[in-house]
Amino acid sequence: MKNVKFILLVVSFFVVGFFVYKNIILNKQKSLKKDVSSNIPVSLNTNISNEEEEPSEDIEIQDKKVDTKPEIKKESINNVEKKLVKKIIPKKELKKIKYIKLVKPKNNKIYFGAFPDFGGTEDHVSAKKVKDFEKLVGRKIKWAYFSQNFYNGLDFPKNEISEIRKAGAIPFVRFLPHPKEYYEYASDMKKVENEFSLEKIIEGVFDKELKKWAQNAKADGKMILVDFAVEPNGDWFVWSGKYHGGGVSDKYGNTKYPDGPEKWRDAYRHIIDLFKEEKVNNITWFFHADINSVPDEWWNKPKYYYPGDQYIDWIGVSIYGPQNDREDYWDTFSEILKERSKYILEISKTKPFALLEFGVSDSNPNGDKSLWLEDAFKTIVEKQYIPFSAISYWHENWEEEDGEKALIRVDSSEKSLKTFQNIIKNKIFDN
Repeated sequence: MKNVKFILLVVSFFVVGFFVYKNIILNKQKSLKKDVSSNIPVSLNTNISNEEEEPSEDIEIQDKKVDTKPEIKKESINNVEKKLVKKIIPKKELKKIKYIKLVKPKNNKIYFGAFPDFGGTEDHVSAKKVKDFEKLVGRKIKWAYFSQNFYNGLDFPKNEISEIRKAGAIPFVRFLPHPKEYYEYASDMKKVENEFSLEKIIEGVFDKELKKWAQNAKADGKMILVDFAVEPNGDWFVWSGKYHGGGVSDKYGNTKYPDGPEKWRDAYRHIIDLFKEEKVNNITWFFHADINSVPDEWWNKPKYYYPGDQYIDWIGVSIYGPQNDREDYWDTFSEILKERSKYILEISKTKPFALLEFGVSDSNPNGDKSLWLEDAFKTIVEKQYIPFSAISYWHENWEEEDGEKALIRVDSSEKSLKTFQNIIKNKIFDN
């Protein structure tokens, strides 16, 4: 009798244990499925994107590879994740993607570029002129700046780009929607009928030419720097917001946004969007304002022209002292920057800053060019007011409409040249 009771007790123990064990296993499986469904998309979003990512490291050329095998301890979860990757991400997204962008130099250095006097229309490009400038100042330049004037056509400037690369520099192209009449009526923009207006760019009138340019740039495959319709907050170019609606806000687009800057912004966005559609990944896009807004009205601040961080890689600015004898003032570089830097800094909190044009006349009686340059470079090197990661000197002399001469070249006098040569030796420009 005792043996029978004992056997029944053992059987009961095993039966109860089996059901308890079964419930535990089922609960674990449900929990595991829940973890997989909630965690997998997070991991995928972290490693894989359907859009091109911007380079994040301090290098010029960055290769990125999608990680299709995240390190997850549990084999069952890893298998499920791999299946989801194959289902959600196209094969082409899993391939190695090469990004070619100019990013901030390492170790707080500063790039040194220049416009090495490519002529009055800024497009007579040659390797010799780049080399001559480098020999003159005693330093290699990172980039050479030149203009593509729309009135000469929108063909990809293959020869100009080739010449600059031949000299060992990066080509920097200024997209300038100049009409043919620009140089004839530079002092009276109202007389200019611009066949390359902002409105026409936005409407897609030049899409065919711009797409072809983009395709050629992509085929070129090497780094190209580009900016568009420079200094739009000044009144000396036909693309200025002043001539496209100014501060009026009810004739175009957003009724709470000034029409002039909004049209300029949308024209630049339109161009960049065309390049994105062509999957061009070797263009570094610059936004280029002037330190002074003319007119100095609320609607004409640089920030209103800015296309946005999703479009632009660098924030650029022009800063000039007096450019001829006629200008009856003398402000130092640091004085100008101290007063106006806030209007540049408010454009973006994340993008690097470049001084894309700067210089001063050597003939103005109110000041000394050498001292102006010393003050400018001291301010730049110490990163006062704006922490510039790149600078580009405008090396050119020209004659104004009234005959006044602008002596901006670094060799406008022997004293100015020696000052420039000594300053540019600073190791902060070694890169």
